Amino acid sequence: MIEQEHETGGDIRNIRRFIAFLGILFILISQFLIFSQPVDNVIVFPPYTWLAVFGVLILALSQLIRPTLFLQKMSAWFIFQERMFWVLAAFLMSVLVTVATANLMLFARINYIPVVTIWLFSAWAYVYTFFNVSINLNAFLDWLKKNRNEILAVVAITLLAAAFRFYRLGGIPRILDGDEGLIGLAAQTTTSGLLANPFSLWENFGAMYLQLINTSIGFFGVSSFALRLLPAIGGTLAIPSLYLLTRWIGGKRIALITALIIAFSHSHIHFSRIVSVAYIHGTWLAPLELYLLISGLEKRESWRTALGGVLVAIHFSIYLTAQVIIALVFVFMLLAFLFYRPWFKARLSQAMVFWGGFLIVILPSAFYIYRNTNEFLNRMAQNGTFQSGWLELTMQSTGQSVIEILFGRFVHAFLSLTYYPALDFYGSSSPMMSMISSTMFLAGLLVALWRIRNPAYLLLNGYFWGATFSVGIFAIPPSADSYRMLMALPSALVMAALGLDQVLELLGFGWKTSRNAYILSSSAVLVSLLIFNMWTYYGDFAGKCRFGGNLVGRFASYLGSYARVVDNELPIYLLSDSIYFYGSHASTDYLSERRAITNFPDPIDMLEPISGETIIANPERIPELEAWARLHPGGDLHYRYDCSNTILLAYQVP
Repeated sequence: MIEQEHETGGDIRNIRRFIAFLGILFILISQFLIFSQPVDNVIVFPPYTWLAVFGVLILALSQLIRPTLFLQKMSAWFIFQERMFWVLAAFLMSVLVTVATANLMLFARINYIPVVTIWLFSAWAYVYTFFNVSINLNAFLDWLKKNRNEILAVVAITLLAAAFRFYRLGGIPRILDGDEGLIGLAAQTTTSGLLANPFSLWENFGAMYLQLINTSIGFFGVSSFALRLLPAIGGTLAIPSLYLLTRWIGGKRIALITALIIAFSHSHIHFSRIVSVAYIHGTWLAPLELYLLISGLEKRESWRTALGGVLVAIHFSIYLTAQVIIALVFVFMLLAFLFYRPWFKARLSQAMVFWGGFLIVILPSAFYIYRNTNEFLNRMAQNGTFQSGWLELTMQSTGQSVIEILFGRFVHAFLSLTYYPALDFYGSSSPMMSMISSTMFLAGLLVALWRIRNPAYLLLNGYFWGATFSVGIFAIPPSADSYRMLMALPSALVMAALGLDQVLELLGFGWKTSRNAYILSSSAVLVSLLIFNMWTYYGDFAGKCRFGGNLVGRFASYLGSYARVVDNELPIYLLSDSIYFYGSHASTDYLSERRAITNFPDPIDMLEPISGETIIANPERIPELEAWARLHPGGDLHYRYDCSNTILLAYQVP
């Protein structure tokens, strides 16, 4: 009897499951359609109720199916098989989410939490399709014991990195730059309107990321800390993420060195502490995505590549760095197919699984991009080498050819790691990497190129050169390279660790031949890097009032902070001029919680304030307010200082 059931297909639970899923799908469709319509109190049943009833009937029918010979044979059909069912379920749920977001945008009566939940279920269903690893508690505990020292080391480094990134997070840097304020204001608008759609974009920031920032603001209040919390978390996650990728490429020793270097990298610490540069999230997402890809290909484990593809799709809802990563993966697979064909052909199914996961989960974002192409290309139009017209203007002003200009941009992007100071959105006089780490990096660059016959090193080279190429060739202005090259920083630090290891080997201090000398020498180098990076950030930068671009940007932040603490609802006047005025930077509105401030460019004698109103002077008009206050005594004078500069004076009229 059992043999006959196996021959004919056997268990009809596959058919029941498929029909039950269709019933649930119809119910979900009905709910999304119902809630995409305005409430009508006149009708008895909301529109599309019949669809919900139909779904319930199908769900009930699935449980009434009785096994017959025909159904047993039918259950063996391809569409009812385990993998096909879950892939189809993932695809249909993603399509449902895509259609639902399009309809909910027409009438915003509910939030998008159910939509995101089903989208995540879609991603889970796809990964589950290929997850064939048995989970055994005893085996897991044995693995923990075997790798206890390594795990503890990574945890310790991660905690150290967290301390560097969370220490006085809301106070260092002490002010918000204008873009941080803009992001904070945009995040606060995500409860309704266009940005309520988690798959929409704002300046290539994913709305889902902005919604998470708004959640932080809702929990911790309107503050610098709430705004900067997610970048600090992302910067901390970069340590275990990059460790995994480096361990796969170079082994435990190289991974440990890399984790230490990125943990106290001054540039990585800084960009983990501000929200205006979302490239920081690429430093943990990209290594994790590439680790899952290369480990899945080399181990021929499809669930890894499936998860990698899914994460890249989710990455699109965070920031534009996902565009670079997906292009990198495409070029990597193309090169692998052309030059590593025997290796790649044996792993073609895993590669296809990666693209399947990406294409299924990206559907809602892709639909939004299709409907809002201008928004998607907005940053390219503003800061694209070709789209903005910058290339033509540079050719006219310099007389250089296209090749000369683009080559110069590529070199500038490369040197932003090791030579040019990190000024934009930072203000440091040092480049992103120190002199010692730059030396290690250049040595490691040669090592990575020498080992390129290994597919893992092909991916590492692609990671670095692809990011450098995209920044140098496609983005302007050149001054922005110092923060955009965050995309390439993780791969550069992997190469730095490889370089240190190779240099010590060449000097006769190799791990295998002179372990104690290797440990002593590498420790000395790492301690030196720790001291340099801590001095560069916390010593030379943190207390020097360089962040924010200029005094105007810094004043805007102080203005917003002070306006927020004014303890009445009476008007606030700013003694403004053509340089310092309310509205120049969004940080004022964010920090003041949109407190109204009136610009007053005329002489203060023309102002007729009443008791309790507040007058604030910008740095250029402080003497004017001081003189006026002496003629109108009895009020409260409050000074605000920015290092050695008196940046703001406020006077509450008696």
